[in-house]
Amino acid sequence: MTSLLRVHFDRELAQLNEAVLTLGGYAHRAVASGVRAFVENDFDLAGEVIAGDQAINDLRYQIERHCYALLAMEQPVAGDMRAIVSALTIVNDLERIADHGKKVARICQRTRDELRPIPLGDINRMGDMALAMLDRALRLLATRDLAEARAISGEDDKVDALYKQTFNVTLSHMLESPRAINAGAYLIQVAHELERVADRATNVAERVIYTVTGELIDLNV
Repeated sequence: MTSLLRVHFDRELAQLNEAVLTLGGYAHRAVASGVRAFVENDFDLAGEVIAGDQAINDLRYQIERHCYALLAMEQPVAGDMRAIVSALTIVNDLERIADHGKKVARICQRTRDELRPIPLGDINRMGDMALAMLDRALRLLATRDLAEARAISGEDDKVDALYKQTFNVTLSHMLESPRAINAGAYLIQVAHELERVADRATNVAERVIYTVTGELIDLNV
């Protein structure tokens, strides 16, 4: 590449990265708002999360089109190619993270007329931990810190452990009281959605490692 072409391509990559970070911010907000809606029985907020999903989908596809255009027109070299291919995978995970937030919001709506005889336990903590993982993974897009990328898997283990604890405690309540079965089932569903957010944040970290090293690894092993 000539220097002018390189400058142009670097600008395109910077714009791509900025769009991915914007999508990550939307995904973060969807999950945080979904959890808040569920915990606080805020049905209006749940509706806002669900209504906002289309804009998130649209941005994902806009980013994908940008990636395909760069691959087709710019003939990127190996490192740049990995960055673009990784962006395609990352935006898919980010859009799915937002979907997890939307699913929590839908669960909130379904519990409108349900009694809640079960304490919410660690749902807020699980949400905070999963979203902290997402924020760390998004920062990796700028820092490309391989040690930090690998460290994220340790946080995923903590979220998994908290999910299992929430599942077991909630199941105990359900077995003790038939009145708690519906509420317990919804609570377990929410916990599962948050556990998946953490998994997808780990996926983002894996793609950063691939971008830097060309190595495909599974941090969840």
